[in-house]
Amino acid sequence: MGEANASLATDSPARIEPLLPASTPISDAEHDATRYRTLLAATAGLIWHAGPDGRICAIPVSGDLGEAQLQAIHGYGWWDFLHADDRPKFLLRALRARRRRSAFEGTWRIRDATGAYRWNRIRVVPLCDTEGRITEWVGKASDDHERYLAQERVAESEARLRLALSAARMVAWEFAPEARKSSRTDNSRVILGIDADDFESYIENMHPEDRPVFHNAYVDGGSMRVPELRYRHPDGRQLWLSSRGVERRDADGRRRIIGVTYDITDRKAAEEEIWRAANHDTLTGLPNRRFFLATLRQHVESGARSGGGVALALLDFLDFKALDAALGHDGADALLQRTGERLRKRLDRDDIVARIGGDEFGVFLGDIPNAEQAASVAQSLAEVLAEDFYQADHILAARVCVGIAWSAREEAEGEALFRQAQNALHAAKQSARRGGAQVRLFDDDMVEGVTRRAGLAAEMVPALRRGEIIPFYQPKIDLDSGLICGFEALARWRHPLRGVLTPGVFGSAFDIPELAREIGRTMAWQVLDDLRGWIDGGLAVGPVALNLAAVDFSEGGLAWALPDMLAERGVPARFCAVEVTERVFLGEGGGAVAAALAHLDHAGIRIALDDFGTGYASLVHLKQCPVSEIKIDRSFIQDLETDAEDAAIVAALLGLARALSLDVTAEGVETEAQAAFLSDHHCELAQGFLFAKPMAHDCASALLTRQMLERNISGRRRRVRDPNSPIDPQRLLAGQG
Repeated sequence: MGEANASLATDSPARIEPLLPASTPISDAEHDATRYRTLLAATAGLIWHAGPDGRICAIPVSGDLGEAQLQAIHGYGWWDFLHADDRPKFLLRALRARRRRSAFEGTWRIRDATGAYRWNRIRVVPLCDTEGRITEWVGKASDDHERYLAQERVAESEARLRLALSAARMVAWEFAPEARKSSRTDNSRVILGIDADDFESYIENMHPEDRPVFHNAYVDGGSMRVPELRYRHPDGRQLWLSSRGVERRDADGRRRIIGVTYDITDRKAAEEEIWRAANHDTLTGLPNRRFFLATLRQHVESGARSGGGVALALLDFLDFKALDAALGHDGADALLQRTGERLRKRLDRDDIVARIGGDEFGVFLGDIPNAEQAASVAQSLAEVLAEDFYQADHILAARVCVGIAWSAREEAEGEALFRQAQNALHAAKQSARRGGAQVRLFDDDMVEGVTRRAGLAAEMVPALRRGEIIPFYQPKIDLDSGLICGFEALARWRHPLRGVLTPGVFGSAFDIPELAREIGRTMAWQVLDDLRGWIDGGLAVGPVALNLAAVDFSEGGLAWALPDMLAERGVPARFCAVEVTERVFLGEGGGAVAAALAHLDHAGIRIALDDFGTGYASLVHLKQCPVSEIKIDRSFIQDLETDAEDAAIVAALLGLARALSLDVTAEGVETEAQAAFLSDHHCELAQGFLFAKPMAHDCASALLTRQMLERNISGRRRRVRDPNSPIDPQRLLAGQG
């Protein structure tokens, strides 16, 4: 049987076994039978007869089988020629056919003459008697190996294609536009939720706005491509689909389009996530600065002719970094998140809220009729954010500044509006730090102020070269003795045309790190020179305090250089002190402040924490830094006589200082009653206009000289009269006595 299979792959003629003796005359019927057998030999590889029990008894057409192979196939020998894996399947089919008295057919592997297995197509038909009993089986086998393997390859390719389509969420289709009929691959039901030939449901499930896009793409001469469209799956999900096709024409000229449809829902979700990450703040979920400005321009330009007005507000926390230091990053992050939530709840749906950066938020108000209404909204935003925040064990009352700019819609320009809001915010923060309003509406004077400050900053460089930046000295008074026990050195600009200017005029120069660094060093050298002169003159001068800016604590800054500068001028460290505010810890070089203060303390230089009580982390800095003195901010002193809360706070601060063995200086003392209250509560030191305003070096020298003389005279008088009589500081500073 194996050789019979192999004969199909060769050109050798089939052999026909003679059924009649060769000497017998051949009749016409026999000629017909011979021709029939010859035809069978030409069309079949092997034909056999088997008994009802399946034993082969004759092989009338044997192909090119040899005698040995023919003998091996007879009887039940054919069983050994079947592949072992195919025998159970063949036997099952044969038994079923015998039971039903029907033919059976299939493709099984049969061993050929070389010992290799080849696929053969086998058909077996039963012959039955009049009573329906099987009397004989007639079978035929033909080599089907190449066709079967090709078919398998096609099936495997189709399976891989189905898997690829399924994995890629793709549906292959064919579309007849004129007939509006389509056919799709079987995964149409899984991906699209519709049958493979259901064209109308596919159209109905498209988003109405996207249907024209689809139809225009596949008209004659269309792009044959739909980049994306929205599709509502029957289970309720919205999908994003993309499709492309190739147009063909049948012989009769009718159009056919063959293409694929992709499910791009996951890609769109990823794109949306990427877009959100690029345009939104991850902490608050609000739009970021870039997206806010782009949206601002779009809104302003799109509504340029609709009348009314628009406003832009910028909001910023005062001393947010101090909050960060006091609460930790998690607490500060929670504050920012709740700020975003409060702003969203307060504003209308069409208004835009964004986190511009850090602790700064932006609000675009698209329908504000006038500037007064804009200012009112800004005030309400500040009030909303001024409400207490509850974070863990903390109750926070954060101070927020708001700058807002308004413009008539037809005159509005996005970037200009943003700059105006920035100027207004800057003005609000300056005002708030002086105890004034925390909300400012932009006006033209702010532009003039910015220009003026920029011009003054530009003048500062030549002013430094000309030596116009000089120290003025404000005395610190011992309240018990009335003696001057030190000075605070304050920067002044001796302007050639405008006279002596305070930092209130040229303070913007300190916003430029290079200028701030140079001003600090210039002040330090002059103070050390003045100290050296007073010491050489035998004047009893206490420590002179320098105010250090944040930039002075960066690498190579004044805080690190000061001990060497003292040594170079020959000034003992006990005659020098530094004052720092909480902003120093939070500004440029803030991370190096603690190390620099330790360096100064090791050199014997006193350290005072200025504006104590106004920040959120004052106690933290007291604990972490080598502070010798605290200075109570003037904001607590000015209403001391009339505000019981201020009085209680000052008393508490004085008690805290005593418990920590710290010196205390009260700033901004202007009345006798304030001085008396401080003295009664054991405050040791004070400075303010009650005693003296800041003065130039010559005046300070004269004052120290007068004090020395007064002490000598009073000492002699006290020996005669009252040894406990204190020196009157006002008489001394006024030049009396």
